[in-house]
Amino acid sequence: MEPEGGFARLIFKLRQEGPAWILRRLQSEFTLPTTKPGKIMHAALRRTIAAGSAPVRSVRRLIGTAAPVAKDTLYAFYDLKVEPITFDVGWFLTGAELERRRLGLERVHVVIVPGSDDGLRKENPSYEAVVDREARCWRIHNILIETVGLLPSCAGLTLAGTRHEAATIRAAAGERIYPRTYEPALPVAHHPNDSLFPARVGTRPIGVLRAGPQGLRYIDQWLATYAGDRRVVTITLRDYEYNPARNSNVAAWAKFARGLDLRVWIPVFVLDTERTLEEVPKALQDCVVFREVSWNVGLRMAMYERAWLNLGVNNGPMALCWLNERTRYITFKMVTPSVSQTTAAFNRSRGFEPNQSLPFATAFQRWVWEDDSLDVIEREFQQMVARIERQSHSQACEKMEIQ
Repeated sequence: MEPEGGFARLIFKLRQEGPAWILRRLQSEFTLPTTKPGKIMHAALRRTIAAGSAPVRSVRRLIGTAAPVAKDTLYAFYDLKVEPITFDVGWFLTGAELERRRLGLERVHVVIVPGSDDGLRKENPSYEAVVDREARCWRIHNILIETVGLLPSCAGLTLAGTRHEAATIRAAAGERIYPRTYEPALPVAHHPNDSLFPARVGTRPIGVLRAGPQGLRYIDQWLATYAGDRRVVTITLRDYEYNPARNSNVAAWAKFARGLDLRVWIPVFVLDTERTLEEVPKALQDCVVFREVSWNVGLRMAMYERAWLNLGVNNGPMALCWLNERTRYITFKMVTPSVSQTTAAFNRSRGFEPNQSLPFATAFQRWVWEDDSLDVIEREFQQMVARIERQSHSQACEKMEIQ
């Protein structure tokens, strides 16, 4: 198991990856600082760049040589030099939406900026071995761009061809940018705290992502055909070669699904996208599997909105539920100690409080920090069902009293 920090982690990394890890770590610290000294230095350099660039940008705007931008629009820069090509883009969009509201602007325009490593960012070798360049390029169009479409206030998207093109837009946008200190010469990534800090002081709504009307129409058509009056429970699986310790306990989920009363419930499995072209796992061969939603973010979000309840382990697609207050969900296995990206320490560094749900979660949105064993799944499911039904009963009684 990888130590969480300190000298023990240094020794562990050197044994696992050799001396080359030190060089990669130094390069990473310059690009994406994680230590306090690195963050202070990075911020100071950005302020210096911003101060030096401000006069030139002002002149360009005055003489009309800057890129045309709308004055009522926030320009949000998702820079692939520092940002991952994953569902983390959802957190970026919520942060941009909060900044738009803070500045009193009407809409958001997202700019996807090509990274400096042939359009992408440098990844560690173990990740590259599973998610290579071509896979990440595919994800730009099929995860990033599709997820951008889930932010209702987003009125435009630019997939910049060069960093210079993005810098031109940045120069014209002035202070109407997100992240607030974004500089193309030394970009900074978004952070979940951009949404978590406002949530903790009462700002609402935070979960602002939404399914689109056409996606909902398609899902309603599917539900009318396959679900009828039954309650839909989605089960989103993680079944991935990278960090397999984080994967779903498929046997437990299959047993849970079979234990439901199919006159009342219809459990619907959403496979990991990487597995949807393969044969369905033997444990699920008599279960309902909805392959199509794994390939289309808009359909996936619509399914999550329409479902009576959404279940799954901590993985990228579940963030669509977390960031949409119209969904109901339980997410399990928030911590996997053997994986550096999901240790308790890493979660704290991202602003997530151990053993707690998100600070903006609704009453029917819950994080469970235990593994997805059958007893834990059934316990949490039964508690959530009781909670939802209590509220439904209470609302029905209130309606009768009003009438």
